[in-house]
Amino acid sequence: MPVTVTRRPVLAIVYGDGSASAMSLSESAASLCDIVWVIDSGVMSNRSMIRLLRKLGKVVDIADLSEADAAAAVRSMQPDGIVAYADAQIATASVLGESLGLDYHDRTVAEWLLDKVAQRRALDAGGLPVPRCVVVPPHPLPEEVDTLARGIDFPVVLKPRNGAASRDTHLAEDVAELRELIASLPPSDAASGMVVEEYMAGAPLPPSSYFGDYVSVESIVAGGQISHLAVTGRLPAAKPFRETGLIIPSDFEPSLIDAIADVATKAIVALGIRTGCLHTEIKVTDKGLRVIEVNGRIGGFVAPVLALACPGVDFFAISQRLALGHHIAYEQLLPTELVGYVTVGQPPIGARRVLNVVGLDKVAEYPGVTSVSMDRKQGDEVDWRKGSHEYVFTVLGTAPGHNEVRAMREFVDEEVTVTYE
Repeated sequence: MPVTVTRRPVLAIVYGDGSASAMSLSESAASLCDIVWVIDSGVMSNRSMIRLLRKLGKVVDIADLSEADAAAAVRSMQPDGIVAYADAQIATASVLGESLGLDYHDRTVAEWLLDKVAQRRALDAGGLPVPRCVVVPPHPLPEEVDTLARGIDFPVVLKPRNGAASRDTHLAEDVAELRELIASLPPSDAASGMVVEEYMAGAPLPPSSYFGDYVSVESIVAGGQISHLAVTGRLPAAKPFRETGLIIPSDFEPSLIDAIADVATKAIVALGIRTGCLHTEIKVTDKGLRVIEVNGRIGGFVAPVLALACPGVDFFAISQRLALGHHIAYEQLLPTELVGYVTVGQPPIGARRVLNVVGLDKVAEYPGVTSVSMDRKQGDEVDWRKGSHEYVFTVLGTAPGHNEVRAMREFVDEEVTVTYE
């Protein structure tokens, strides 16, 4: 009697700089599918990563290939689904998914997810209130800056039209400061596109006594059905807008959490998202709840923090199952056993290089800490303008409650000393 061999599903992961850990993605897929890593070696900064990917699965390098040839190369691997884990790879995954007939964000949705101006317009059309957002022309003259600022209420935020992690994001209190900031932009930013957006001021009564006044809603969509897994709080930010850590669950009041989840649902519907994982940032402002942005992938650090708060939940595995066509839905937020957290050390404005780090050994012994890592070694350059991803160290762990997370962060501030050039 012939033996029937069941073919394992194949998942194409469009991978590159900024993506989630390749090891973590491979571990999540181990019992589910085989991985084909789709890369563009011409834009990958870490060349050794390519060697690692070849050990974790098959690799398709689409560097210098036309759209049709890239699709043909990936098609030869017979993928059953496609997914990306960083903004920089979403557009490529969208194009490939369309060419291969795989369920992913289509080109219109991808544009709305990646272009801040297009997303604001789509949210506005969907009935959500949005701040005024205008495009900065390339290399504008001072008088052009004055013109674009007319009708905008200051303070304003200057940021890349396409970007993530608060890279090159600045607050301007008046037109003079805005002119100065635009004039100081690197040539690449000045030419590639910046936007000026009205700053969303926080509510007079903050929703948390210690944590940030904005959260992210971690969601999945399967066949148009939206489920929210968690509402993630923020540790106090480093200026101007750099993140210093996450907590799951948020410490906001339950009624506010429900209202935030409702806004996230409306934003996802407004963008026409039919499948995948979403990370929707929402702020409690003086004018009510406002969407900061909707991201078409799992948020940074969210998967490991969610796993700490909800043991047994693997967000990467959920995302892979979704990409392969599994229908997954949840009726309510996932129940949490503890408060999961991550906190990172951001370099101060003006720091150029890490000279020394001391005290992390004491942090590793703190109750509830599960891992401590050095992300910048002695002599490494740092640049606060590159945003939240320039952190020097990372601490992951759990705590019985939110007060204990605050105590942990205060301990880190007291015990860890980073010296900079």
